[in-house]
Amino acid sequence: MEEKFILLIYEKELKLNQILQEQISRLNIYEVYGVTDEKKLLELLEQMNTSILVLNLNKLNESLKNIILNHKFYNRINKILGYYNKNNYQLDINKEEITALEKPFKIVHLVDELEKLSNLKIQEYPTTLLMEHLKFLPYEKVLINLKTKNKEHLTEKENKLLYYLYSNKNSEIKKNDLLNEIWGVSESLNTHTLETHLYRLRRKLYKAAPELSFLLSNGNGSYTLKFKLMSN
Repeated sequence: MEEKFILLIYEKELKLNQILQEQISRLNIYEVYGVTDEKKLLELLEQMNTSILVLNLNKLNESLKNIILNHKFYNRINKILGYYNKNNYQLDINKEEITALEKPFKIVHLVDELEKLSNLKIQEYPTTLLMEHLKFLPYEKVLINLKTKNKEHLTEKENKLLYYLYSNKNSEIKKNDLLNEIWGVSESLNTHTLETHLYRLRRKLYKAAPELSFLLSNGNGSYTLKFKLMSN
């Protein structure tokens, strides 16, 4: 069965929420959830990585906006598609992960934007099997052990690191190339920051699949993703 994106709708108006759920579900590429209250929204964001969050920006109070955009959930949401009424909302969000539609708009326009976001994610981050039982879902930022069902959530940087290392698993990657690819810098980022992220990534790989041994650093200033089954 093909993996579906997790899409979460936050819209307080029940009728509109139901319409959005119905229309988006027809695309057949999303596992759609709709909530109308803040408490349920935060519960679902705690429980799962969300590929796309669709929400009414007019209904976001400052507290909820800070929680979603600037706090821990920001690393667990791949894309945010918001809509707003310009007459009573000052759009002060300046993040490239957010696509904003001005009301009024047709549902078909929202669906078009969702298809663009989903196609982009599929092209950039295809699902990967690191080994036959360890699945890496970059668009969800998740590692899943298919045998034990262990699941580990990755931060944005960890996700990019693992994807880049796996994509270049047959090459030795120089430090400057890795820094430039992940952080967009070279020497200006100290080695400690890189090593800290690699350490955390290695720990999450081990927690997802403790039967595997992972090596990310070659000890000569270059990096390669290597893993093997540990002997009993």
